[in-house]
Amino acid sequence: MEKPADLTQEQLAKAVRVGDLPGLMAALAPTIAEFVAAATAPLKARITELERGGGIHYEGVWQAAREYRRGMMATYDGAIFHCNAAVTRDKPGTGSAWTLAIKSGR
Repeated sequence: MEKPADLTQEQLAKAVRVGDLPGLMAALAPTIAEFVAAATAPLKARITELERGGGIHYEGVWQAAREYRRGMMATYDGAIFHCNAAVTRDKPGTGSAWTLAIKSGR
């Protein structure tokens, strides 16, 4: 951290008095708040993204006419599949849109 241009070396070397702390904290608070906001912004964005997805939703038996979205789970041929695609109508087990989550006992 660079020294402020308007302070002399003597001022910077001088001990801080207890009475000066409220003013010092008031001067530092905006810089600290800005740093914390910038450091946590990516985490807040990721949390929002995760919450928007809503987690896993079981949708019952797969239906060809239905549109499925990422996070949905459906039963097909006795197994349960997880949808990986943003949106798909593909049959589970036939491409990358679905991942086998629970294998059939057959």
